[in-house]
Amino acid sequence: MRAREKTIEFLKWMVEQYSPSHHEQAFSRALAERLEQRGWRAHTDEVGNTIASMGDGDTCIALLGHIDTVPGEVPVRIEDGRLFGRGTVDAKGAIGAFIEAVELLDASERAGKKFLLLGCVEEEVAITRGAFHVRERYRPDFVINGEPSGAHALTIGYKGLVRAELEYRASRRHTASRDYRAAAEHLVEAWNALRARCDEWNSERPLFEQDLPSLTSFQTGSTDTEEWARASINVRTGPATDGEQLLSLLGSVPGVSVKALSNKGAVSTDGNDELSRAFKKAIRERGARPTLRLKTGTSDWNTVAAAWQVPTLAYGPGDSSLDHTPHEHIGLDEYEEGVAVLSRVLALLPTRP
Repeated sequence: MRAREKTIEFLKWMVEQYSPSHHEQAFSRALAERLEQRGWRAHTDEVGNTIASMGDGDTCIALLGHIDTVPGEVPVRIEDGRLFGRGTVDAKGAIGAFIEAVELLDASERAGKKFLLLGCVEEEVAITRGAFHVRERYRPDFVINGEPSGAHALTIGYKGLVRAELEYRASRRHTASRDYRAAAEHLVEAWNALRARCDEWNSERPLFEQDLPSLTSFQTGSTDTEEWARASINVRTGPATDGEQLLSLLGSVPGVSVKALSNKGAVSTDGNDELSRAFKKAIRERGARPTLRLKTGTSDWNTVAAAWQVPTLAYGPGDSSLDHTPHEHIGLDEYEEGVAVLSRVLALLPTRP
């Protein structure tokens, strides 16, 4: 493995390119151009993802991450050994570490391998269009999903997500009419049924296995002839949950229509596959003890898991508690440590016979 002069300049450049969800195109093109200059084969695809590769081996290692951020700029600056800026943690820090780690390998460590960088758009919104696009076009042998775990930790699981919009519409009636029920009451009935089911399911189950519902919006209104109510609901689901059953439960109240916006199953690994073992070894070689994390959010891993049934986990330098916050930042030493760990992992991964 070649020596590398420590630098944060490439990551700083990425963070300076403001790229909130749905507005990633300029950054995606600029990143592809930068990667071409650094010796990668790079382009942007039909939906705007940055696609880049290095190496021509038969073993494909996918470095899956997202180039979009949540809205809201954080002034980019370096202070007290920390780089501040939107995306330093979530998740341009991981993308930068991927790129630096591959470039750090020598020829013998790259032999037989192809490193495929997938910088996806729209991960921070419901549809995750970028990940849906790449999952149909590539078939890697290993997948590292770039999300902040900390330089000495691995994320070995994410909860699933069911997201739905509910609506009830009925002809307008006088509220004094016999058996009148407001449109809102029908949605409240559906929500209460879901809440009761989740409370029963969650009893004595650990957090990762629980189903965590939230009522994220509720509106009512009327016209001259009709009254209506709408609600948005999210459920963070555990690995044993059938999302279709939850959607059916919401639609079991007569007259309530359900529009599913997302139904992603939970994902996890037991931490004992080839990829996990390589990470544990690399972290121990750095004199640290590897930590295994289960997260209650979702990631692009959830989107590609069913199609890419290969060793997968999430890793990236940075503190995930800083995700989406107005003071998002990454320590320079933390970033460099993440690059070193990743580079060692990529060297350790075996080639397929």
